[in-house]
Amino acid sequence: MAHSTKKIKIAPTMETEFELVEQVVTDWCEVHQVDPKSHTAMMEGLRVLYLMREFDMKNRGQLLKTLLDSDEGVSPET
Repeated sequence: MAHSTKKIKIAPTMETEFELVEQVVTDWCEVHQVDPKSHTAMMEGLRVLYLMREFDMKNRGQLLKTLLDSDEGVSPET
């Protein structure tokens, strides 16, 4: 039997997702000079998680750029 060469996409673990969300939110907070423990930071974390899952974004720079663009009224690219 021949083996398939098709790569299987494996979803990141919750720990990996958490680390990426935390990094992006920390970067966002530094740009906006917001306390990383504030309600605003938590809401940004939810936005990051949404972008990761809805638009399959996994790149820290891309996620931060999308957040900053959305602050300016630019919609995320799919």
